[in-house]
Amino acid sequence: MKNFKIILVLLLAMTGQQLMAQTEVKKPAEVFELFFATFLKNDESAQRTLNEYLKPTVEGGDAYQANFKETSEDMIKTTTENFLAVFPASTASACKKEAEDYFRAIFGNFRNGSLKIKNVKIVPNEYVEGQKIAEITYTVSFKVPSKLDAGPKGDPGKVKAEELKKYLTQVVQGFKNADKIVTTDQEFSLYQLEENNKIYYWNGSPDEIVTNLSDFYFDSFGSKE
Repeated sequence: MKNFKIILVLLLAMTGQQLMAQTEVKKPAEVFELFFATFLKNDESAQRTLNEYLKPTVEGGDAYQANFKETSEDMIKTTTENFLAVFPASTASACKKEAEDYFRAIFGNFRNGSLKIKNVKIVPNEYVEGQKIAEITYTVSFKVPSKLDAGPKGDPGKVKAEELKKYLTQVVQGFKNADKIVTTDQEFSLYQLEENNKIYYWNGSPDEIVTNLSDFYFDSFGSKE
């Protein structure tokens, strides 16, 4: 009996050591918040924290090296150029600033989406034996105008600068004074990685957050005539 007790104590001690070794460096919800802030909000502080967290899993490097704010700025400029391309050259030239403000307002409300994590469920990874997945269910809310005009009517090639400026200015004010909140429920998976007996969470396609949300967001406003 004494030997049995000794063996039992040793087994419990070994199990305790194993459990302690399988420590989560950060909880899944906290990791997801970093992904969300990095990729949707382009928060540089969140990006640094996320990279620091993931360093042990990428041999001490930065998992995400992109300058998200710079990329976002380039996207606004490209979108502006494409938008103005359908109008007369003189109108496009005269309305460049207003068009950039227009897209900054639209994308600004998108980047400021509000996150609420509803549930975190840990499930087995059916593709990798012994590993698990954190399934995150979350809600995001956006502010949008309850009414939004379709824009200047008629042939875009004949639109006057004054007419386009008026429309763009109205839309900018509409997004700045957005009076409607739209919400969407989404899901995101974080996969466990074990490094030095510690558990990390990651996802190889975090841009999925932006893609799924942008589909919903841009469908939530438009012509309300």
